[in-house]
Amino acid sequence: MKKKGKFLKEEPQKSEKPKKNGNPMKVTAIVLSSLAAVLVLAAVGVGIFVWYSGSVRGAMFAARGSVSDTIPQSAATPTDASETQARIDADWIDEQGNAYNYRNDVISILFMGIDYMGDEKNWFYATESNGGNADVIGLVILDTRTFDFSMLYIPRDTMADVIAMDASGQYLDTVYTNISTAHSYGDGKDLSCRLTTDAVSRLLYGAPVSRYVALDYDALYTLNDLIGGLTITFDDDYTEIHSTFTKGSTVTLNRWYMDKFITYRSETDLEGAYKRGMRSMAVMKALFNQCKGKIVADPAVALEYYNGLKDYITTDLDLTEITYLARNMGKMYFTSDTIVRLPGETVMGERYAEFYPDESWLHDFVVEKFCVPAG
Repeated sequence: MKKKGKFLKEEPQKSEKPKKNGNPMKVTAIVLSSLAAVLVLAAVGVGIFVWYSGSVRGAMFAARGSVSDTIPQSAATPTDASETQARIDADWIDEQGNAYNYRNDVISILFMGIDYMGDEKNWFYATESNGGNADVIGLVILDTRTFDFSMLYIPRDTMADVIAMDASGQYLDTVYTNISTAHSYGDGKDLSCRLTTDAVSRLLYGAPVSRYVALDYDALYTLNDLIGGLTITFDDDYTEIHSTFTKGSTVTLNRWYMDKFITYRSETDLEGAYKRGMRSMAVMKALFNQCKGKIVADPAVALEYYNGLKDYITTDLDLTEITYLARNMGKMYFTSDTIVRLPGETVMGERYAEFYPDESWLHDFVVEKFCVPAG
């Protein structure tokens, strides 16, 4: 098992604040990461109108500074003289003693759907907690050799080590809590995204998260209008949400129906948030494929999408990286197999549901997707 951070409910001494999971003020925000495909659409919008010449990504997606670099670090463990240089230089040595390096031909992009909390009862003492929760989290892992990609869906209730900041952006503590709250300890923009990126990397044993994209809930209505309504084929029975949402049926969702499909959550179902997130993933797949079809038919449509959505997106992707993704979009295929469900167990905590991932599965997933043996 990984070493966990402190539980804020048992500590802290610096500022007492209860562990929070964020009670969404308007669950429409959850749909945001279902719009994760918008990144690629935005990439096409820019890429079509910006000429970029180059065969490989080169220095693009290079590592950037982590918020973890700014917090106090424990003293380094002296190097064992018997260790090989390959092991000393390894990016990660797991608990079994296996040494790995991270692949340089893999790009990972974190997508977040943000729920902004306006209720002051969710702000705790000196802690900056108004950046909104990341209610839907999906990590795209792209192999640049083949352009195959996976999206790891990380439930909002996943327990993880989260960096807590005070109102001035200074480090307070590392808290073991729901991963969705990482975004709230920030400014609602870059800092919040970097805190969430850090929490996801910690969850994945330190695997690098190259870039991030966050969307707020107003993007939902804008994109649905732009594409003339989302057409989706239901892969399961959702008649508890609406009588027409039967398995195998194909419907076009207007604003109201899309919101209802994704934001519905049974108050008595412990895994309600998990199921809601998976519906967001299904919508994401449908959005990606529908928008991609429109862009292939009329490339100018991509710019319309980009201009309509750019005000709702926070990202650290630069223009060159966006263009690179745009030029290779045709090689990417989003199928049902693209979405990877993080296995684990959901239990009821003191106030909110808590999801504990299967760490053995997670270890093997990180090795498969990110690593090569060191040495």
